[in-house]
Amino acid sequence: MTQEALHNGSHYVEPADVPLVDFRALTSPDAKRRRVAVALLDAAFCEWGFVQLDNHGIGADKLQEAFEWAERFFMQPTATKELIAHPPSGDIDTNRGWARVGLGYTVHMEFDADKAAAIRQQNPDCKETLELGNPFDAKLPPNPWLPEVTLPGFRGFLEGWWTDCAILAHDLYRCLGEALRNDNDDYFNRIHSANDCHVTWNYYPAMSARALNVDGAKRLNAHTDFGTLTLVFQDAVGGLEVHDGHQFRPIVPVPGAVIVNVGDMLEQLSNGRWRSSLHRVVAPAPLIHGVYTKEEEMVVDRYSLVFFGVPNPNEVIAIAPGCETPGKWKPNMRGNWGTLTARQWIRKRLAMEF
Repeated sequence: MTQEALHNGSHYVEPADVPLVDFRALTSPDAKRRRVAVALLDAAFCEWGFVQLDNHGIGADKLQEAFEWAERFFMQPTATKELIAHPPSGDIDTNRGWARVGLGYTVHMEFDADKAAAIRQQNPDCKETLELGNPFDAKLPPNPWLPEVTLPGFRGFLEGWWTDCAILAHDLYRCLGEALRNDNDDYFNRIHSANDCHVTWNYYPAMSARALNVDGAKRLNAHTDFGTLTLVFQDAVGGLEVHDGHQFRPIVPVPGAVIVNVGDMLEQLSNGRWRSSLHRVVAPAPLIHGVYTKEEEMVVDRYSLVFFGVPNPNEVIAIAPGCETPGKWKPNMRGNWGTLTARQWIRKRLAMEF
């Protein structure tokens, strides 16, 4: 097996050709350099709905510390994590705290309650999560926090992490306006001014590759994201795959880079210009495609740190300036949007997930 192609039965699956873009170029004072980088970002969102960014301002030391905190938290005894347990049902106002394996199930755009319930009877997502909202806005539902004595410094780190991700997201919102070449580059920043965004830290426990393949079990089932832009910091384990319209292709982790992908609301805002792509998390490609070197090959622990950009709660998800012409992905768009607000869309999706 080569690094360039990954065996899948009798054929090869090439990794997704998701571009790597230098974030410094996206924010350069040199207008020409910035235009070139923004064009690359735009093209990646049009084709894949995904891009990888390096030199994004969250340094290697901060990333390492974040993954160390994630491991420290998820390795706490269950009784400790249950101090901030996620409620058993899903709602935008209660999507906070630690969710055990099996609590949530990704049903992807299934809004019929009976069908969603039937799906949940199948194998659940094989992950734990920590869910957090904006920690600084007193008008929003509060986050549950572990006692400081239990995990000293954890809350402070998460609050700083949320801020770093929010700053990066707002820089990218400006790039979206530049990509559309309209007269209102600040449009996307304006509709995100409330910073009603969401952090999810994922922990995928180690398990046998064979068990992960049984009956189509996934670490995270195929889905699209709810919001506008998603920032994903993943470790080196791998397993994230994006659907290219024909098959799932692995996204090879780039050390230190952040993956940025388009969510449902941004696809709607862009009138189908930018693609909200189906993606999933499985075992690393050599294992998920049936290549075992041992009878019980193990898939090691995996962590990912995710930040979901979400528009202001009462923002109607209408077509953005500069997107009046339907884009390539308009025919693929799902969901009866009408005059749905951001809050209504998130509530609709979350109701089926728990």
